[in-house]
Amino acid sequence: MTDTPFHFYIKRNGWPMTPLVAYCPGGKLICPKCNSKKITLFFKPGFPGNLQHIWCKVIDDRDFSLCDDYEIILKCNFNPNWVCKKCYNGGVVLKNE
Repeated sequence: MTDTPFHFYIKRNGWPMTPLVAYCPGGKLICPKCNSKKITLFFKPGFPGNLQHIWCKVIDDRDFSLCDDYEIILKCNFNPNWVCKKCYNGGVVLKNE
């Protein structure tokens, strides 16, 4: 695991720059559905900037879990999101209590 996490904006050739911000904590995450390690964490457009710094610290400290429960997703509007690039499962990042 690296000590220098970074942000990057998703961009593809011929596509405009999007306000979607992906976050890489420097370690592998596991999809709860298919056990794949191809997980991307991201902050959706409109995510409050003052909360982004707090969530980055939670993610860097590995004090979180990946949730794909639909009822919980509906209640977590100000949480970062995640998506599995293998099975396309997705959800929200939850801070461990």
